[in-house]
Amino acid sequence: MKKITVREIMKLGPCSYYSEEKVTDLIGEGKTPLEILDLEIPKSDKFWLLLRPEYIPIKQLHILAPDFAQEVAYLNPDPSVQAAIDAKRLWVDNKITDEELEKVYAAAWSTTVRAAPWSAAKAAAWVAAYAAADSTWAARAAARAARAAAAAGAADIETKQIEMVKKVFIDMEVTK
Repeated sequence: MKKITVREIMKLGPCSYYSEEKVTDLIGEGKTPLEILDLEIPKSDKFWLLLRPEYIPIKQLHILAPDFAQEVAYLNPDPSVQAAIDAKRLWVDNKITDEELEKVYAAAWSTTVRAAPWSAAKAAAWVAAYAAADSTWAARAAARAARAAAAAGAADIETKQIEMVKKVFIDMEVTK
């Protein structure tokens, strides 16, 4: 498995907490994605780095996005949330068109995301809407929803999502 280097991470523009010195201390000459997933850093920082098409093929990100969203969907009972997740899965399987997916995304966005104050429920809707729209942002949005869910007393969601990402990298290695 390819190692991710300090140079690669710094080119991505991490927050100021992750200075080049700090990143070097964490990963040395480089670490594989699985090694990065085992680092003692916030899970959201792991998601920020690894949920990118540079490390996970875009098709796999599209598959992962609704799985992440499903983990937090229970926080928002609005039917448009589940509809967005279901539509993304249908789209991944080529059972609906881009236009049909866009309609579901727009409905989830307008009915639940724009109107609600920020909360775990809004985070769930936001993730579902982005899961329908875009794989890369959906996966990152899922990390944000997991943090909101943790604040609402569902701290195990980020851990489940880390396990999902680990499985993706293990499967990618096995199929090489």
